[in-house]
Amino acid sequence: MAKEFPELTVSIRLSDLLQANEALVVKVRKECEREQASREKQYGDTLIPRAEARKMLGNPDPSTMWRWEKKYGYLTPVKIGVKVFYRQSDIDAIIKSKETN
Repeated sequence: MAKEFPELTVSIRLSDLLQANEALVVKVRKECEREQASREKQYGDTLIPRAEARKMLGNPDPSTMWRWEKKYGYLTPVKIGVKVFYRQSDIDAIIKSKETN
């Protein structure tokens, strides 16, 4: 319809617009949760975004994170698109080793 009548003006009540927006947010949230569950099943662990992983690990320098990945193999990055995630089990192992030292 938008292609057929590009100059068409539509009016909508604000309450209807808010309700549609809330329904869209719920739908997107459920889809994200399904996608996360699928990734966790695929990778066998909970995946934590890079920024959150750094916070959990005490905000180490990015070069430290790189060494943990490349040199020591403590962290295995999981790249999904352009985003980097880490396995919860890798993060837990680093935290545990810090506690014992």
